[in-house]
Amino acid sequence: MAGTGEAVNGGGPIWAIFDADAVKREKWTVEPPHVDIAAGFFFAGETIAELAANIKNKYQRNPMQPAVLEKTLANYNSYVDSGKDTEFGKPSPKYKVVTSPFYAAWATPVLHDTRAGLRINAKCQVVDFSGNVLPGLFCGGESAGGFSMHGLARRTVQGRIAGKNAAAEAPREYTKS
Repeated sequence: MAGTGEAVNGGGPIWAIFDADAVKREKWTVEPPHVDIAAGFFFAGETIAELAANIKNKYQRNPMQPAVLEKTLANYNSYVDSGKDTEFGKPSPKYKVVTSPFYAAWATPVLHDTRAGLRINAKCQVVDFSGNVLPGLFCGGESAGGFSMHGLARRTVQGRIAGKNAAAEAPREYTKS
């Protein structure tokens, strides 16, 4: 039920809500082709209520309720005032969302980082919890733990390191040409 009280999982996309001050501060461009208004991935409004009413997306199962968005932003702005997000534990929220126009951008998170995985040493050998090498087992890239380190470079470099060390350890009959 994903906390919605409904028997169906999920309620639609997650929206990043921000204001004109954020656009200026971050030097964002909020016009096409930098945002996709036509496909329903970006919306604007002069008021929070107008913004909520404008959010219409084919994946949005239920309309955004203006009163809910206004309350959510009032709560968030109070966390900025107090310096502490008591609802989600966000450390030191800094900027209120108060300056018109207001914006909503599709922000559905996608998992692409490994926050856990096999523990490896500098030779890309898999090690146990005590740091002992598991003979003949190598790992690299996304399957190795890494705390947000990902990408082609990581896979390529660790693959080369693992391959080189695995070949050096391979029994002689496997290394003959």
